[in-house]
Amino acid sequence: MPNLPTLQPTTTRSTTHPASVPTGLLLLLLVSGAAAGCAGAPESGAEADPPAAGAEALIAVQDQGGRPFGGVVAGDPETGSLHCDHGYVEWQIPPDPRRVPLLMIHASSTKTWDTTFDGRDGFRTIFLRAGFPVYMTDLPRTGRAGQGCAQTTYTPAPNRDQSTITSWRIGTWLPGDPAPDYYPGVQFPVDDPDAMDEFYRIQYPEFNSPENEQVETDALAVLLGEIGSSVLLTHSSTGIRGWVTAMKSDDVAGIVSYEPGAVVLPEDEMPPPIMRADGMMLPAGRPVPMEDFMKLTQMPIQIIWGDYIPSELDENNVGPRLTLDGRRINALRAGLMADAINRHGGDATNVMLPADLGITGNTHFPMSDLNNTEIADLLSDFLAEKGLDTR
Repeated sequence: MPNLPTLQPTTTRSTTHPASVPTGLLLLLLVSGAAAGCAGAPESGAEADPPAAGAEALIAVQDQGGRPFGGVVAGDPETGSLHCDHGYVEWQIPPDPRRVPLLMIHASSTKTWDTTFDGRDGFRTIFLRAGFPVYMTDLPRTGRAGQGCAQTTYTPAPNRDQSTITSWRIGTWLPGDPAPDYYPGVQFPVDDPDAMDEFYRIQYPEFNSPENEQVETDALAVLLGEIGSSVLLTHSSTGIRGWVTAMKSDDVAGIVSYEPGAVVLPEDEMPPPIMRADGMMLPAGRPVPMEDFMKLTQMPIQIIWGDYIPSELDENNVGPRLTLDGRRINALRAGLMADAINRHGGDATNVMLPADLGITGNTHFPMSDLNNTEIADLLSDFLAEKGLDTR
């Protein structure tokens, strides 16, 4: 936004965690099979029938809502101003909640953590049912927080449908192919036309410049100061947002990152560059000062990778297949970061689902795949093991 005076930060808000929210009316939200369940509700004092097969139990919600967080004010009220570069958060908090909230930070859209493409419970509902306060964000300049301080540009990609099939590892859809070639055993509803239509439609425009990263992590640090110590769930391009946020905020209790797109490493301990399939040499990670890196040793970290990621450099993974070698490099980088964290006294694990746990078929979106409850169980186990699921 041109010719505006210095940006001023907005004031922070008090937490929306139940510790400072009066206990209010419980909102009973019925998901699958709601109408059928309500039609036969028993009279007061009568014993309720068990839910019908396939129906879900009611969800008790003590508090829910949504609002902006962070941000700045550009300009001057006397000559013209703009509130901008804030994020947007929505939350649901159950009665008797667990102590540590889950802060879900998406890359492509809120669909990442919400209802799956084939209509089942996503991570937000799964962990709300399990008693966790859940917070889900749109980061500054995206989605419901689209009012940015700087100009953004969206250019439609005419081959977006085809490229996302390959980059999200549902299969490959290469130029000239009339239809995708899905991976055998892929944990994605490729036979469901409605689910695939949703898949093609949910992508937000993403802005991954260094400026956007700083704006987004500044806002996340403000939000964490308001809601208190939380476990960050990140995915893909928000992986780096999680690491940077943890270096800015003391309110990160843990991080679980699904296929992060970038990592950080101590600037004085950088491993050699990594060769990509097209011959380009890439840095092993982003160098940061040791003082900042050590903040990642103060919390448990788990990194999760799905299936169909090449384990070795393959000279065929160039052109429209180069994204596959990019995932190989990202997984390798994550292992280097986990090793560095552990070497300096931290607690980090880099989990390749097929090789380490025998879980196969997962895409770039394991939290939305057909076996997402199995992936959720891994998160539940991690939270329990690290003492992050107590009430």
